Amino acid sequence: MPSPEDRLQELRRQRALVQEHLAWLDREIAALSGGVRPAVPPAAPAASPAPAPAGDPETEALIETYRAESISSLASVRRGCFLVFFAALAVFGLAVLALYFYTRSHHPPAH
Repeated sequence: MPSPEDRLQELRRQRALVQEHLAWLDREIAALSGGVRPAVPPAAPAASPAPAPAGDPETEALIETYRAESISSLASVRRGCFLVFFAALAVFGLAVLALYFYTRSHHPPAH
């Protein structure tokens, strides 16, 4: 498991990549909408991460949407796994039952 410092560095690197991508998106949107913004150099990794905007209702709604989707997909996968398991168990039980009747009909008990 990575140390907390390694994880922090990785998170900062990922954050810088996202900021760079957002800056590129802003430049592309500005160029296509007719307004030309000066080229912004890629953002350098910040020494300390800036706090995320708190209480943005649009962001919170988006997060909740994806959280609900992930929970429902997890439940769906779990349900599917149980279904496959019980179907395989039933097929195995039928195979054992068929083998029992097959051996019993071909080998009558000795008296």
